[in-house]
Amino acid sequence: MQKAECSKQEELAEEKAIDGLNEEAMDLFAAAAECWRRWESFARAANCFERAYEHAMLAHRYSKAANVMIEGGYSWIKEGHHDKFEIDCQIASEAYILAAEKEKDPSYFVEGSLCAITGGDIDLAKQLIHAAAETTKGQIRELIIFALMLSEYHFGDADLYIDEILQAAVDRQTIRKAHRYLYLILTGFIRTSLESEAAVTMTSLVESTGMKEEKLAKLVRKGIQEGLIPAYYDKDSGELVVDTDRYDISALVDRKGPIMSRDLKDPGAWDLDLGE
Repeated sequence: MQKAECSKQEELAEEKAIDGLNEEAMDLFAAAAECWRRWESFARAANCFERAYEHAMLAHRYSKAANVMIEGGYSWIKEGHHDKFEIDCQIASEAYILAAEKEKDPSYFVEGSLCAITGGDIDLAKQLIHAAAETTKGQIRELIIFALMLSEYHFGDADLYIDEILQAAVDRQTIRKAHRYLYLILTGFIRTSLESEAAVTMTSLVESTGMKEEKLAKLVRKGIQEGLIPAYYDKDSGELVVDTDRYDISALVDRKGPIMSRDLKDPGAWDLDLGE
């Protein structure tokens, strides 16, 4: 598909939007976004995904709205806009709340909580986790516990939990999502650490994340390659160092210290009685 086709789909989507045909506009904007993404025009793709979200919301297709907004966030990452990625994840979490209420499916509360954690809104995440616990009567206990672990940045525990518990409790698609959220939230945690320190050692990341060094190093390399971690790895010093070509170094002075899991309150929250 040529770039002209991407523009054509986008123009047609605009026409449907003007006519108030929200579902058609949603589908066409999403198709245009995929087209722009294939051409690596990521800003154009992100804008189209966000337009698809708008019309999905107008059509009351809330879970679809959440999905396309997340895709928009992924596209912003490719442009180095980590802040826009996080905002899109926060917006997606709110769409999941509406999806849970409309479709009477409380599992969307868990999905929304994971989006909220990815977007950095831990208060909303914990509200959604407890909403899920109260409305499911233990039916998705394993996913709720997993979300609680990630809300407190206990990455090592969450990683083990996927392998030892979730594998036997949920389907493959859910396992893939769990791995993806672990990766996204971990890389966000590392970005926060880098934004406050400008450089962090792999040794300190092992300590603060609770992950095994080999697994952590693999995810860090992937995060750097995919643009989720705006840094490079200095093998001589064993440090991750902020890549000033991909991050505004002047913004670092405004940041507070990195969040460490041991500093968080209620470290054993996943041991709560969730209705068993």
